Amino acid sequence: PLHQPPQKRLRHPGRVGLTNLGNTCFMNSSLQCLSHTAPLRDYFLNGHYKKAVNRSTAMGTGGALLEEYANLQRQLWDDPPASSSSSPA
Repeated sequence: PLHQPPQKRLRHPGRVGLTNLGNTCFMNSSLQCLSHTAPLRDYFLNGHYKKAVNRSTAMGTGGALLEEYANLQRQLWDDPPASSSSSPA
């Protein structure tokens, strides 16, 4: 099943927002909603998504999009919060 119990407890309650880069508020609000969907968040934080990545398709990103989304989840949930929001790198 998609929902697996997290392998570790979240160290903090997550950041409260994403910093807008120009006109990115709709994208940021969507990413924030997805980030607070526990089964999806845990799927990425636990690394289970790596088994489902098709890195060889000519039509896709080779897993780059999923890796960046997983990185965002780690920034939002794993890193000690230096601030209440996160900025894309």
